[in-house]
Amino acid sequence: MQSQVKKDYFWNTMGSGITAVFSVVVLWAVTRIMGPYVGGVFAFGYAVSQQLQTVGAYEIRTYQATDVREVFKFETYLAARIITCLAMILCAVVYGFYHEGFTEEAIVLILICMLKVFDAFEDVFHGMFQQHKKLYIAGKALFYRMLITMLGFVLFLYITRSLLISCILTILISAVAVFYLNVPEAKKMVSIRIRFQWNQIKGLLISCFPLFVGAFVLQYLSNLPKYGMDQYMSKEYQTYYSILFMPAFVINLFSGFAFKPLLTSLAENWVGNQKSKFMGTIVKGLLIVGGLTVVVIGGGYLLGIPVLSWIYGVELAPYKTEFILLLLGGGFSAAGVILYYGLMVMRCQKLILYGYILTLLISLPFSGMMTQQWGMLGASLLYVGLMLLRCIILVFSIWWGMRSSRKKEKGDLSHEVF
Repeated sequence: MQSQVKKDYFWNTMGSGITAVFSVVVLWAVTRIMGPYVGGVFAFGYAVSQQLQTVGAYEIRTYQATDVREVFKFETYLAARIITCLAMILCAVVYGFYHEGFTEEAIVLILICMLKVFDAFEDVFHGMFQQHKKLYIAGKALFYRMLITMLGFVLFLYITRSLLISCILTILISAVAVFYLNVPEAKKMVSIRIRFQWNQIKGLLISCFPLFVGAFVLQYLSNLPKYGMDQYMSKEYQTYYSILFMPAFVINLFSGFAFKPLLTSLAENWVGNQKSKFMGTIVKGLLIVGGLTVVVIGGGYLLGIPVLSWIYGVELAPYKTEFILLLLGGGFSAAGVILYYGLMVMRCQKLILYGYILTLLISLPFSGMMTQQWGMLGASLLYVGLMLLRCIILVFSIWWGMRSSRKKEKGDLSHEVF
């Protein structure tokens, strides 16, 4: 059993790690080989693909992995995922041609989104592996597919010097990798027949709809600065922003690694009605985030701009203020993830959704205005503001959830937790 846990942890970490590295390496290759403008085309296309991936994934994985009683069979999950992935492709085509017109850039944007379709589709197999307590198979398949996709993309780009052709060739090898790394293992556990039982699919999609909306809104919030920049600034600035944003993502990544081992005790403390220990664990997580943020900002202030400029081959010296602001925003983003985990343990999913929607409604009037007036600085300030506002709302949500829980314990059910 201990060996199984170690394998699960190792391969899940490897899969998550290479997923995080993928965009860093590919953006580096595109910028180095094709220049900042094409790098910006890729960066914006990748941001849109992450947005639309929430349509393809539809947040079914969480529901599927915890469906221990198999309320829905795998064939239902598979059929539903085919429908959501087709919806993702349709959205990519409509958005691509609407946003870019009938141009090569529109086709590239659509193809980049097609690459992300494999992430969404493969996830249905990984949810099944996790459901059958074989998470290491999912992590291993994800690791090798992302590695093949990343190396293939860089190689094709180096040979062809064409982003469009590289995307097409990478899609082909990704399709092959998804099949051979997942289907043979899946066949050992379940039937992979595709049956469109519409009542079952409808029930699954309705059950996951609130989770999907929350994921879509959160990704939209993260992308708002990029959408504003695309509207008012040239594509090169997408490259500069994405490069500067990379170290901010590191805070999220390492905070997650540090905090996830505390999740079990967090849940046990909540279920065991040890509220002070529960809050103590959340505070501990926030202190970890704060410490990492201080370290990363310190290192970024001293070395970040010269190192990133050297790695990517672009001049980033004029954007030191924006870089520090994005690092600070990364800290607030990571803190928001800790608070999100706390609310999930409290089973306050609706409070999370309401919080994200409120953040979006407050921020929308400022998104375009800030970028239009202050350019990259405005986009960076917008990101910090969004992540800080999200944190404040989630802190209030935890307070409300704790208050409601105490009311419930005293028998006042009118204040039941959402």
